[in-house]
Amino acid sequence: MAVSELVQELVEKARAYASAHSLERSPHTEDIFQRRFYLSPEDIEVTNYLRRRPMAAFNPGAVLRDGVVHLFPRLVFEYYSYASAIGYAAVPVDDLLQGHLPRPLPMEIVLYPTEVWEASRGCEDARAHALGEGFALFYTGVGKLGEAALTDHKDVFFPALALAELGRDLRLRRKGIVRLGREGEGLLLPTKNATFLEGDAFLLRPSLPGLPDTGWRGRLDKERLRAFALEPVLPPEPFEFKVGWSTNAVRLEDGTYLVAYHGILRADFSYRHGFVRLSGSGELLAYTSYLLAPRGLNESYGDRPLTLYGNGLFLHGEELVFVAGVGDYGIGVMTAPLEEVLKRMRSV
Repeated sequence: MAVSELVQELVEKARAYASAHSLERSPHTEDIFQRRFYLSPEDIEVTNYLRRRPMAAFNPGAVLRDGVVHLFPRLVFEYYSYASAIGYAAVPVDDLLQGHLPRPLPMEIVLYPTEVWEASRGCEDARAHALGEGFALFYTGVGKLGEAALTDHKDVFFPALALAELGRDLRLRRKGIVRLGREGEGLLLPTKNATFLEGDAFLLRPSLPGLPDTGWRGRLDKERLRAFALEPVLPPEPFEFKVGWSTNAVRLEDGTYLVAYHGILRADFSYRHGFVRLSGSGELLAYTSYLLAPRGLNESYGDRPLTLYGNGLFLHGEELVFVAGVGDYGIGVMTAPLEEVLKRMRSV
């Protein structure tokens, strides 16, 4: 299938789905999350880079394993080009929830730009997953694609969905761009917001020409990094500019998955979050309206005002923990009882 044919197929699929699957989500926000603490970039010391203190540390992926939370925040050290790297720190989960962290918190850079497709603005917004004793990180590499591009994005900054695998020692084992389509080279589209589900199922958010961003599901050939069998899941409502997947997915006891989504409100440009319940293959089962939104000085001000952007989600007992970037500069930890989130779900 030609590139233009594949793009047109996805566009038509998205339009047909949006017209037939209006959820009539409400713009109403019922913020049920308790704010536990904030981490400022001034509270971080990077141990393996000449510049020790980042200007911004935000949008952290998070993995809870054996009582320890492994954090993978996005780090920015200057604003001339806003180039990002991905850092790493590990803290006991109880210390994280109580805000009892060392000041400064030691952190090391584990992912930084080395490829042309990262060489403009670096490595952004990791969604972290356990992979054996190591980790798998979906992230956005922002660079230039040159003549290898199968799109018109040859000489402009291009946000490419990428996957990196780290060993137990945090050393990079491999990384690469995820392309759409199993055959040949595959199609490169601006794509973000990916997270694993069950088996080879995953979520992603490709940007299609002429359409607002929509949450999609698909399957991933992990060896060849090819995404296929793409289907739209969560279209934006008229009160939103776009929607996307916010966090990694949490598996619940019944085998379904919980993941946060974000919408950007047309009324005030704020990022707000709701939750969806999905099957293991990513089919939409239930959803909430917004249950989390920016509030107060720390979350409303910043390098990007009114931006609360969760990348990490995990369960600690019956408590749902949402680890977020605030204002594109800092980190916030918020919690809510899982029961309170689930009882606000509306079945499809």
